Amino acid sequence: MTDTALPGASLRPVSPLRAETSALLRLAGPMTLVALINMAMTLTDTLMAASIGAAALASVAVGSDFYSIIFVFAAGTISALAPLYAAAAEAGDTSRLRRLRAAGWMLALLLTVAAVPLIWTAPGYLCQLGIPEALLEEGRGYTRAMAATLVPMLVVAVLRNRLLALERPGLIARVTACAIPANAALNWFLMHGAGNWNGFGVTGLGLSSLLVACGIAGALWLACKRHGDQGFDFAATAELREALRVGLPIGFTMLAELGVFLGTTLFAARFGAEAAAAHALTIRLAGIAYAVSIGLQQAATVRMARRADVGDRWLPSIAGTRLGLAAGLAHAAILGAVAVPLASAVLQDPATAATATGLIMLLALSELLVPLGAVAAGLMRGLKDTRMPMVYSLLGNWGVTLPTALLLTAADLGVTGLWLALSSGSLIASALTALRLRRYRALRLA
Repeated sequence: MTDTALPGASLRPVSPLRAETSALLRLAGPMTLVALINMAMTLTDTLMAASIGAAALASVAVGSDFYSIIFVFAAGTISALAPLYAAAAEAGDTSRLRRLRAAGWMLALLLTVAAVPLIWTAPGYLCQLGIPEALLEEGRGYTRAMAATLVPMLVVAVLRNRLLALERPGLIARVTACAIPANAALNWFLMHGAGNWNGFGVTGLGLSSLLVACGIAGALWLACKRHGDQGFDFAATAELREALRVGLPIGFTMLAELGVFLGTTLFAARFGAEAAAAHALTIRLAGIAYAVSIGLQQAATVRMARRADVGDRWLPSIAGTRLGLAAGLAHAAILGAVAVPLASAVLQDPATAATATGLIMLLALSELLVPLGAVAAGLMRGLKDTRMPMVYSLLGNWGVTLPTALLLTAADLGVTGLWLALSSGSLIASALTALRLRRYRALRLA
């Protein structure tokens, strides 16, 4: 008897869990790329500042790091817009979308008024932290340019969160990728000038950042307009309060995570150039791994907000948890495999390379849980649960890391003790956040 089955009849339909996993990956991939591109632009600025001299490099580093601290807090606060906007988009609530757009601009304005003067006047008070006044004066123009850059970057943060909530991450990635060559070209021109014009020196780096940020903001605004994401209703007091309630804990969480890593970089320098070099290599690898975790976290936030709005918390929770665990295993395996050859290739001194190898292995250990913790935090943000993840982040990154680092470095473990403390804090914060997610596991239809 001839087989007369129709073509394709044996194909199985895609399961809901598989479809949800694919949706998460489609969002996470471009957002990871955006994070990596932002790191590449920061590295470009650093290398080009170094071409002028050590003083220029140091002044840019101080201004850039201080700006980053302020911006991370502000952008984290604005990121509350993503889950609120995603839920409203899923429900087709055009009135709430109009109010949320207005609330986003109101929030950006509040943060601008508070933060821009803080950065603008920074050279006048950072000397109280022991930073040489000559160094601060060298970077005064750069720091003020970065204060101005904060304005378009907060506009970018609002528009990115709206496009992410509408599941248009590819647009964000393409626009951000175009900024790399523009940033490098403007850096060179504004720093060194052309013809008889000598440029602005290190101030040119800040002016370049300002122009690039304005370009990104304009491109994202056009993208939103092209997709019909426009129109405002400024009767949005309730939405603004909700965005602050959800967003401020996120801002403090991101500030806690950034602060501990910036602090350890300064602390590592106390143990000598070799220890600082080993730490620098490890912290760069941590940044690359963190970009993956951030991409997964942002995707989990949007997918949970959308699915929870239709009464399904289960699928994004399971899919996100599996991806977080898979990413953790992949990070640990890759870091473990490259630790010895990478440290030996980058660091010529055998003792320094051996130290770096140990630090990378400690990073690999912590990365077993860090992506899972990031995804869990993202899922809870989608459910507007942001306060307890903030508490866990503060507890792990400061309550555990800081005293453990002081104890272990006092016991002459040096930079290795520092990374033991970092790994312990990250593991505890990630584990507590993942355990918090379990409270939602039984709420399939809640």
